[in-house]
Amino acid sequence: MAVKALYALQNGFLGIPRSMLFYGEYGEAPARIPITSYVIHTDDATILYDTGVSPRAVPGLMRTDRLAHFTDDDLLVHRLERIGLETDNVDLVVLSHLHYDHAGGAEFFRTSELVVQKDEYSYAHYPASFFASFYYRKNFDLPDYRWRLLDGDTELAPGVTALRTDGHTPGHQSLMVELPETGPVILTGDACYWHEHLEKERVPGVVWNPTLALHSIKRLKTLARLTGAKIFPSHDPVFWTTVKQAPDAYR
Repeated sequence: MAVKALYALQNGFLGIPRSMLFYGEYGEAPARIPITSYVIHTDDATILYDTGVSPRAVPGLMRTDRLAHFTDDDLLVHRLERIGLETDNVDLVVLSHLHYDHAGGAEFFRTSELVVQKDEYSYAHYPASFFASFYYRKNFDLPDYRWRLLDGDTELAPGVTALRTDGHTPGHQSLMVELPETGPVILTGDACYWHEHLEKERVPGVVWNPTLALHSIKRLKTLARLTGAKIFPSHDPVFWTTVKQAPDAYR
């Protein structure tokens, strides 16, 4: 087995109303959700899945979002330090999609290869008006960086596979990680915010195409059933309290 360890990293918290969490809901009762990233160590590579919010965005979020919570420890570079890494040690940065709370730290990985679906990369540069506020171009307009644009499911390393899961955005991708002791784990990204989205087949409230989003949820459920994989949703505050967080690791 080529995968050696999976580390869960917390990058702070945001407030979000249920209308943005669940498609078709109109309640404004807010929830505090975690911003998450993951590091995967393999025999040959160190892979980061998602990069959280840009540090330059934090002051504005703290002013406008009463549930936002960020500390200095939450900065991705400091979370990496806790497991003995610097940004230059990361070989691949896999971005689930290019929304501001997932791609905000991409700029810190100049020596890494940035991996995204090509449809996501294209759309993010010219998004529809209803989605434009979720894409902050400075986060990913990095032409001098090494980009790898995928077109569908792709094995990135033995035991680590990008899964195309469109719907939340036009080129969203989840990540399947096959651990030697824990077994397979699916990092859903925003294809599935909470376990409730999966269990009740509910589409996220922020969505580009709800039909494709539902298909992706069903796909992840099917893969989990067939492989016995554990599913790690992106923003579930209850689930996050149960996650083994860095410097502890899943192996």
